[in-house]
Order: sequence, then structure tokens, then C-alpha cells
Amino acid sequence: MCYYSTGTQTMYIDKANLMNLTGLWQKYGAQTLCSNLSAKVLFNPRWPFRCWIDQSIDNIEHQHITSCLDALPEFATVPVWPITESTSDSVNGSLNSQANQNKLLNDDWQCGFEQLAMYKKLPSNRLLSAQSNSQLEVSRAASHEDIEMWVQIGSEAFAYQIDINVIKPLVNDKDIQLLLAWHNGQPAACALLYKTNEVIGIHQVAVKHAFQGKGIAKNFMQHIIATCSQWQGEYMVLQASLAGQPLYEKLGFKAQFKIKNYQRIPAQTNS
Repeated sequence: MCYYSTGTQTMYIDKANLMNLTGLWQKYGAQTLCSNLSAKVLFNPRWPFRCWIDQSIDNIEHQHITSCLDALPEFATVPVWPITESTSDSVNGSLNSQANQNKLLNDDWQCGFEQLAMYKKLPSNRLLSAQSNSQLEVSRAASHEDIEMWVQIGSEAFAYQIDINVIKPLVNDKDIQLLLAWHNGQPAACALLYKTNEVIGIHQVAVKHAFQGKGIAKNFMQHIIATCSQWQGEYMVLQASLAGQPLYEKLGFKAQFKIKNYQRIPAQTNS
């Protein structure tokens, strides 16, 4: 992750969203790729292969970052999001941050996909419950078979392979819930909830292809919202794909900022 500036607008929930997201990547097993006195570059050597910097790029030598990025494997993804005063104490509102980002990620990198950071404030009534639907049951993944099913659903829906060895250690983490949704007794959807203080991040929400178009995603999200409320959450945060954004908007989630995910341009081979 590199940072770029959007000016002086501040918002606590922006920082909370980013801290939850990068905190989960660290739960996934991120390692320090390189560091200096001002920042660290962290990288997930296994899925989800994210690489991010824990400081504004305005405060780091470009040569240092460039050498770190050059060392990344081709399958790495480098997220870029706006930075405000609330996300770093060192931001001075410089308009050069966007230019710095472009200088670092220009010739060898391109934006592969975008996401929209969103949030929703939970009601103070902790008795919130999902709308009843006798065809959909939600439970926590606990057994090895549950975890395998969770990984299978997510891998199919997102068209990439989730590493089960990354997910397995999370089952016993008190701040994480791995959810499975069953439709008429058949596994249909999955999600991961990660709580950081009063903020609960909603991640990896996926519905199997065979069950899409049946309203399961909406009903599953209603269960998730109720679970977050009962888990004493104050805010929910997520990073929506273009396809998922309309559903989250209907459920009351509000837009925050875009995340641009950069991937290395494959080297051209001479025939």
C-alpha cells in the first residue's frame, strides 16, 4: 500500500477502515519485506499477496521504496488509497503525494482493479436480528470440513485460490468469526468478520455461483449486520467491489474512498 493525499478532510472511520484491513493482512501472516527508520514495507508471501507501506510515501526515500517494490514477485498486489490527517500524524497536506505515488508506480505497474471503502454505523439496540428466512441458516466454521467448505466457496466465487493454511489458524482467534451460510441444507455462502475495538470489518463475502440471483447475498448480509450488532460493534467497514456496491448501498453503507490495487505489468516476451 502506498498513500496519496486528498487534502485536509479528516474522518475517524477512514482510519478505522484501513487499520482493520491492514490488521487482517497481518493476521494472514504478513512479513516485513524491508524497513528503514521511518517506515516498514510489509508483504503477504502467501495469499492474499498484498504489499503495503505503513507510512506516507512523502516521508520515505523513493529509492528505498522502489527497491522494495522491485523485489516483489509478479503476483503481488500493491493497494493505494487516499491519506488524510486522520490516517497519519505526519501528513502535511502536501499536494505532491499523488505525484509521488505516480512516480513510484508508473512504468512497471498498472491498476488491476478498484474497491470502494464503505462504512455503516450500527444501531445502539443490540437486539437487532436478521429477517427470518427458513431457507438460510448461518453458523460459524469450526471443524476442518467447515474450513474446507469456507475456502471452496470463497475460491469459486472470487476466481482465485484462497490458501487454507492461511485461514485455518483464524478459527481460534477471538477477534475473528468465519461464517458459513446454508440454503436448504446446502453450503451457499461465506464471510469473515474481524473486530478491531468497536469496528468490525466484513471481508470475503462470497456466494456460490449456483446460488447467486436468489437474494441470498442480501439475506446473508442481514445476518451479518445482526451478528455485528450483537458482537458489540459500533461501526462496520468493508471494501466493496463494483458488483457488490449497489447491495451495500441499499443496506445503508456509506462511501468513504477508493482503493486502487496495482499489479505488475507482465514482461513481454519476444517470439
